[in-house]
Amino acid sequence: MNRKISQLGENELIRILLDKRDSLLDDDMDSLLFESYHDDAALIENDSKYTVLSSDMLIEHSHFPSEMSYFQMGCKIVTVNVSDIISCNATCTSILISMALPPELTLGQYMQLTDGILYKCREYDVRLIGGDINENSEVILSGTAIGVIDNNVKLQNNIQEGNLIAVTGNLGSPAAGLDLLNNDNMDIPDKEKKSIINSILEPNLPMDISQTLKKYPEMITGMTDITDGLAVELGHLSDKNKNIGFEIYFDKLPYNSYLNVIAEDNNKDILDYLLHFGEEFELLLTLDEDLYEKYESEFEKLFIIGRTTNTDNIILIKDNDKEFIKVKGYEHLKG
Repeated sequence: MNRKISQLGENELIRILLDKRDSLLDDDMDSLLFESYHDDAALIENDSKYTVLSSDMLIEHSHFPSEMSYFQMGCKIVTVNVSDIISCNATCTSILISMALPPELTLGQYMQLTDGILYKCREYDVRLIGGDINENSEVILSGTAIGVIDNNVKLQNNIQEGNLIAVTGNLGSPAAGLDLLNNDNMDIPDKEKKSIINSILEPNLPMDISQTLKKYPEMITGMTDITDGLAVELGHLSDKNKNIGFEIYFDKLPYNSYLNVIAEDNNKDILDYLLHFGEEFELLLTLDEDLYEKYESEFEKLFIIGRTTNTDNIILIKDNDKEFIKVKGYEHLKG
């Protein structure tokens, strides 16, 4: 396992990954589909109206904290790509993953990386159907996720005034987790500290609530995931919905109370964590209020954080004061 991957080469590394993947495939899988998984292009079945495609790339120095293991890197490339599929109410069925790897990477590290990929594929019930391996000075992982959906696909441009705004889980923990990695001497219980750090190293998707939401597509007027921060995602929705604004209630934002301690210790405003970092991979939704009230009992893990308006502004209401939310967050290729 201490051998460098450069001693094996691309073809052997692909064979290792395919053997690991094949051992996890269903025995009753259609033979033609199975055979195509070893070809230059893979076949997938699709009985739905739409095929949904999304692609995302992760680069070591930008997306992987130094404390992140190779297993966790593999997990994350699957998570970020599947997230884009479920955020339009579709079901992710398969994924292609290409890897650019340093030649000095050991076989053991490669095995950890591919174990992480296959672990998340099993968790999300997604099949790895292809990809590529190349050489680079640092790890680059690129995924293309494939999903299916019928007429219940949810785009981001159908939001109406008076809709409820909701998120599926806590905000701000990944940003706080990154600060904890840089300074873990804060007076926080170990259990809470681990949970907050894991949110940045081991992000998960709200798969259970995603499945429940599929039962009530008529309730959803808009849907996206929070990868670039709540403020940025609200800005995207505002751009796509003319004359629609958003009022967010600070006291309704769900977050771990220990984030206040971490923010203060790092001389930051808690809003920097909650609004402007991202990496939560929670869903951000707008909902028809009447239908939500009808089905509310099935959505214990859905947090109502605001309401849409006709002001064309993004407003935060805190302590009875209103302030404009500045749309800012990390953007590639921008200084």
